[in-house]
Amino acid sequence: MRVQNRWSRTRSAVTRVLSGTRAGLVKTDTALLSAGAALYGTLAAIPAFLVAIAAAGLMFGRERIADYGASLAAAIPDEQGADGWVDALFGAGLSLSLLPVLFAVFMASAYGRGLSKALVRLVPEKHRAAPPPSLRARLLTLPLVGLAPLMLVALLMISPTVEHLVNQNGVAGALAASYLSLNLIWVILWAPLAWMYRVIAPGRPSWRAAWISAVVTAAFLSGFLQGFTLFLALPVDLGRPFGGLGIIGVITGLLLWQWVLHAVVCVGYALCWAVESEVRS
Repeated sequence: MRVQNRWSRTRSAVTRVLSGTRAGLVKTDTALLSAGAALYGTLAAIPAFLVAIAAAGLMFGRERIADYGASLAAAIPDEQGADGWVDALFGAGLSLSLLPVLFAVFMASAYGRGLSKALVRLVPEKHRAAPPPSLRARLLTLPLVGLAPLMLVALLMISPTVEHLVNQNGVAGALAASYLSLNLIWVILWAPLAWMYRVIAPGRPSWRAAWISAVVTAAFLSGFLQGFTLFLALPVDLGRPFGGLGIIGVITGLLLWQWVLHAVVCVGYALCWAVESEVRS
């Protein structure tokens, strides 16, 4: 009986949280908010990767990171030329000097400003505050930039294993590689998402609500990122709708995935406030 009552209470709490999340999303245009956040994400993504690669090379050795980058490029589907993008990105990141790194940090830190402006619409009225000033938002984003090299190295350390599974073990190996990367990405996204929801976004929910929603949101983000890998493996000409301009098709596809991922982040923040309401009740 006690177990049954506990299960009933848990089910009721989950139902209330889902209803609260849906209510928070109905009040605003989530598609528009995710588009705004995706714009800043697009501007900050490459600089953030360059900073992460440069810092990882400094901490763990450039040759080692270059080897990991080569393994990552070999593991990524090459139908859309993604292997060449990875090689070029690692080459650029490992060749950066101090001044370009500082400029890349400045560009990457703009993400916090854009994200806070997008997420403020999802904060309940009684908790809503103005987005932090631009300089403060940039400073609050710097810990995420500092985490980026460690997150990158965590991914790179499994890249030789992923490469072996994908290239040497057929479909079963590809499935095992997807499962491995799915779980790793899920775990390493917990802290960045919790920081975004608790510190960068306006409203200041509790750390407990931020962590719970971060764990849930990270699972969906990790799944969608696996979908992005499948997108890169599509044997289709993405430039066909754009007069044969393949690069335009690829960029459009990347922007679409940025929008999808930020839509998940926005839904996760609505979930955060629903969890916060449940925790406080």
